[in-house]
Amino acid sequence: MIIKSRRSWVEQILVAIGFLIVYLGQMLLLQRANSLVFAVTQLIFGGIILLLVYIEVGTFKVTVQRPKFTTNLKIWLVIFGLTVIAILWLEDWPSTVMATLTSQHLVQNTLVALATGIVEECLTRGLLVSALLQNLRRHNQSLKITKAAVYSSLIFGSLHMMNIFSGSFEGVAQQVLYSFVFGMLLMVIRVTTNTLIWSIGLHFLIDWQPDIANATSGTSNWFSIIVVFGFILVVSLICLIKFDRNLEHQSGLNSD
Repeated sequence: MIIKSRRSWVEQILVAIGFLIVYLGQMLLLQRANSLVFAVTQLIFGGIILLLVYIEVGTFKVTVQRPKFTTNLKIWLVIFGLTVIAILWLEDWPSTVMATLTSQHLVQNTLVALATGIVEECLTRGLLVSALLQNLRRHNQSLKITKAAVYSSLIFGSLHMMNIFSGSFEGVAQQVLYSFVFGMLLMVIRVTTNTLIWSIGLHFLIDWQPDIANATSGTSNWFSIIVVFGFILVVSLICLIKFDRNLEHQSGLNSD
C-alpha cells in the first residue's frame, strides 16, 4: 500500500542533496541582505522546492489509501494529540503568537517560518522519506515507515549541527536532539494524515515566533529536556510502530 515513486531511491537522494546545497547556498548569499528581501526570497524558494518535490515524487501521499485505524492505534493517536497540545502549552504558544503578532518584523518572521516549514518538510518528510521507503521496499523489510522515520529524523537533526558556527556547542547539541524528536513527531502526522500539508502547518506554528530570522541556539536544563522529549519520542515511536503493523496487516489481507 506504500506508494511507489516514479524515481529510484538513489536519484531521489541525489536530488535532495542538490536541493539542500542550493538552499544553503542562497541563504549564505543573502545573509547580509535586507530582512524583508531575505524573507521573501526564502518563501519563493520554498514554493519552488514544494513544486519540484511534488514533480519528483509524483505525490504528497505515503500510502495509496490511508489504512483503517485499529482501536488500539486510535487510543495512541489520542495520546499523541494530547502530547502535541501539551508541547504547545509548555512552549506558551498563545503568548508566543501574541508576541509574534505584535513584533516589529511580523511579515519577515511569518515568511521565514512558513518557508522553513515548507523546505524542511519537503526535503526530509517528503523527498528523503520517499527515497528511504523505496529502498526499504526493495529489501522487503518490515516496519518500513518506522525505520524511514528514524533515519530521516536522524538526518534532519544532524543538519542542525551547521548552527555550531552561530551558537554554543551545548545549545546546538540540544537543538539536534529537539530536531530529531520533532522529526519523529512530524512523521506521525505525515503518515496518519497521508499528506505533507499538516506537518508543514505544525512546523510553521512551532517556528512562528518573534525574530526567528535572527534566532540563536540557547541552552536549557538537560534533565527536563530528556524527560519531556523522551516522552514525546516514546509516544511517537509507539504510534509509528502500531501504524506500520496495521498497514502490514491490511496489505497482507489485500494481497490474499
